[in-house]
Amino acid sequence: MQQSISKASVHAFYADAIPHGRNTAENLQAATSERFNTLLKSIDDQTPRTALDLGYGVGNYTLALARAGFRVVAVDQIPCTSLLRRIGSSGDWAHQIEPRRCLAEDFTIEEDFGVVVAKDVLHYLARHDVETLLTHAVAQAHGANHHYLEVFTGISRRSPSGQLLRIQGEADYSPDAFQHVIEEIYNGWDLSFHWSDHAEQDSRTGRTCFEATRATVIAANPAA
Repeated sequence: MQQSISKASVHAFYADAIPHGRNTAENLQAATSERFNTLLKSIDDQTPRTALDLGYGVGNYTLALARAGFRVVAVDQIPCTSLLRRIGSSGDWAHQIEPRRCLAEDFTIEEDFGVVVAKDVLHYLARHDVETLLTHAVAQAHGANHHYLEVFTGISRRSPSGQLLRIQGEADYSPDAFQHVIEEIYNGWDLSFHWSDHAEQDSRTGRTCFEATRATVIAANPAA
């Protein structure tokens, strides 16, 4: 029998873990990925110098974008205190970050963001919200835009006792279903998909508590 976990409890977990600097099995403190770093270095002046980081968490992607010269709207449901503390008076780029406390699914995309990042957040949303959010992001993209998405698909969660767990209302995409949705939404964009197995262990029991296929999507709008 599958046990449901409320989204409110998931929100509360991250609202506690991130401000207190607690790393979890998913490695919240991990540095930006090599694929993202390579993408960021490849972006030229045709791309609007605005960026959106959905579910910024500890802020590593937000800071990388700001350092690269982007004005960054950083969205997360947690208080922005920890991000502001990290920014401090770090340099000329510090003023370019605009934290917004908001659930990703409640954020309305109304401007042309040159770069959109959504890492490890979309799989928590309902499918309708994922697809609406990405559709709006694409509709507002008028330049040489780049979207970087990391999304867990084919998720299997287990409690310490081995019971199957599911977050209420989560997207629950299979890899094939997710790829199909992305190809429909990003019709006409240049797409690359990278797939990797992902597993996390419960620190108390040593058992695998989370397994999934991680989809990394890099979408480039050829419009200039």
